[in-house]
Amino acid sequence: ARASELAYHARASGETEAAYGYSVQAGDEAMAVFAVADAIGYYEQARTLLQQSQPMQTELSASEVDHLYASLGRAYTNQNGWQQAQQAYEELLAYAQHKPRPALASMTLNRLAILAVQQSKDRSQVQALLEEAWQMAQTSSDQRALAETEWNRAQITGIVWDDPKRAFPHGEHALSLARGIQDQELEARSLYSLGWIYIRAGDFQQAMDCLEAALELYARLSNEQSASRELSLPSFAIGAPLTQPLTNRATEALCWVLLALTQVLAGQVQPSLRSGRRALALSQEIKNGWAQINSSLGLTYGLLEAGAYEEALVLMQSTMAQARTLPLTFIYQRFLLAQGRTYHALQQWEEAHSTLEEAEAMAETLDLGQFRVPVLSQLCMNCAVAGEWGQAHTYAVKAIALRESFERAMILLDFPCQYETEALLRGGDERQARAEVQRLGERMGANRRYRLPYLRSEALLSAWDGESEQALGHLREAAGLAVDLGLPGERWQIQAALGRVYKAAGDAMQARMAFEEAARIIQGLAEGIKDEALRSRFLAGPPIQQVLQQAHRLATQVPQDQAEQGGS
Repeated sequence: ARASELAYHARASGETEAAYGYSVQAGDEAMAVFAVADAIGYYEQARTLLQQSQPMQTELSASEVDHLYASLGRAYTNQNGWQQAQQAYEELLAYAQHKPRPALASMTLNRLAILAVQQSKDRSQVQALLEEAWQMAQTSSDQRALAETEWNRAQITGIVWDDPKRAFPHGEHALSLARGIQDQELEARSLYSLGWIYIRAGDFQQAMDCLEAALELYARLSNEQSASRELSLPSFAIGAPLTQPLTNRATEALCWVLLALTQVLAGQVQPSLRSGRRALALSQEIKNGWAQINSSLGLTYGLLEAGAYEEALVLMQSTMAQARTLPLTFIYQRFLLAQGRTYHALQQWEEAHSTLEEAEAMAETLDLGQFRVPVLSQLCMNCAVAGEWGQAHTYAVKAIALRESFERAMILLDFPCQYETEALLRGGDERQARAEVQRLGERMGANRRYRLPYLRSEALLSAWDGESEQALGHLREAAGLAVDLGLPGERWQIQAALGRVYKAAGDAMQARMAFEEAARIIQGLAEGIKDEALRSRFLAGPPIQQVLQQAHRLATQVPQDQAEQGGS
């Protein structure tokens, strides 16, 4: 007989304790097959039985009560029943405080803090919950409660509040405690969070090391028969997975997302695509909407680098409506940035501008710190391409001021700063332009992906000084690097820049070859766009048209010049 039937019969015959046990079991079985509404019904039945039975409130173990309320809270959160989830957790907290069970109280306060973050609640409210959770964990001396609380403090401080410096001690302590109690799931989760915090701090190699170590542990966990244990805390970014195995797999999917992003930042395009596709497939398999949204975002960045613009647009459009519904608003702001970059790649400049303005307004309202920098930099590029250099200069100055306010080696996806250099030069801020390029050179270390905008900025400064040989040297290095990294979008722009410098120096033959190469790369990108209207619009973009027209003009002009030389 199924647990739901046994629960019915037990209730009918007045066997309260048996009815309670079968109701919880029926809820668990429903959760395992994603029948969340049914699960809520069974858990609520158990909750009512527990509230009505004074003996059972005394006899049931704390872990059994925790299992009911934690599962009920997850089920409600999964269905966006935020208020009901909060009530369930507050009831559990009251039970834990009455008993008293400080470790359980600590875990419940942590769940309430995550719930508050997921609804974009006020920081002071979340801070108070975290502080109380830590006090309770210390009172209990329970190593798991201490480790879970340190992990939660790390993820919220470093990722939600974007304060890596303050988050690192919490993250490292959580990892040490997890290893001390030999909890592989918590160890994997701690490594994943540290990886994300390293990304925020601009240390992409350390991030990659943490994420790869976490993925090794998740592979091991998925191969082992997981012992039944209470629900661990979930990352705020995966919503409310219904069971512990689904929590593990959703966090694993997020690891692949972050690895995909880190690989883009390190210039590893093909590995990034593999990681991004793996993340998306895994999040679809486990039916986790939050993980799917994050996976789409991670994959889009790789697709844009690889020149697969149509696939990036389709992916963005299919997920955008879902992302808009998330109460955790900063994820939607990242979506707007990715959408803006996709429009830029496809030469849809007006759509890009309005999308990026929305992203900037949202980032300013939510005080998203470093996430304003790449948006402002993209807006600077947008205005530069439109010839609106005054507005481009305004965005450049804003982006630079914000960038300098963060103690970060590098900022996430902060690539198109060569446009800022040109905007500053044209706006008469030559000294600041040179200082910014020097600062970029010092910050980037050995990172090859960030070296590209640096070389392109150096080339602009050299050309501004009339040093065409130096400018060509920087651009030739950039062209070779873009080939090595597999970045066609960068390649055609660098070839076009080479063509302009050669032309200004009076070398028509080399200019022709550079513009022809740029046109060839553009045609290759266009061939990858199967939708005819999308392809036509891509080819009609002003920067693209300038290159194609120059290539055509020089192709007809140079043979004519050669013929005249031959006839003289």
